[in-house]
Amino acid sequence: MPKKLLRRILPNRETIERIPVSRRFTHRFDRPGLWLVEREAIARGLAAGVLCGMIPGPLQMIAAISLAFLFRLNLPMAVVGTFLTNPFTIVPIYIAAYSTGQWLLGADDGDTDWNQFPPLPQTDWQTPWSSLQTWWQWVADLGMPWVTGMLVLAFGMALLSYVLMQIVWRGHRYWHLIRLRSLRQQTVKM
Repeated sequence: MPKKLLRRILPNRETIERIPVSRRFTHRFDRPGLWLVEREAIARGLAAGVLCGMIPGPLQMIAAISLAFLFRLNLPMAVVGTFLTNPFTIVPIYIAAYSTGQWLLGADDGDTDWNQFPPLPQTDWQTPWSSLQTWWQWVADLGMPWVTGMLVLAFGMALLSYVLMQIVWRGHRYWHLIRLRSLRQQTVKM
């Protein structure tokens, strides 16, 4: 990917500092590597963000920021990667994880019984402790099929995002070199 484009579209330090969850980490934003716009740092940051985005509840961004600090990944891309799961995608991802887990654990009839899929919990974030307990109870109700499916999907999607970012970056670089070579050949002919 072009560095100029990524520098323009990725959130900068000031934008990330405005996110309420990240305010407790702002004193560590000067660590080397967190803002590096290079192929490997970007790909690893995206993979970590996608992996952490599969964590249920409000801990996704905290986990992504922590992984970025721990492994010196690109922090903005890790934050962006967590947005894979959002209000529009979370339910299909959880259903896919549940059915994947049932398939991997060998459900008897091979068909997913959607009547057993527990409804999403009602959450009042003004009382965070009881809300977290409600979410943990919901995860416990989903059981082993969901946990197994989420682990498989999380690592699979993180690996896929890493590979795709590598392919896109290298493809863009290859296309740029071909274009540059073509321009040089046209200049020499004139």
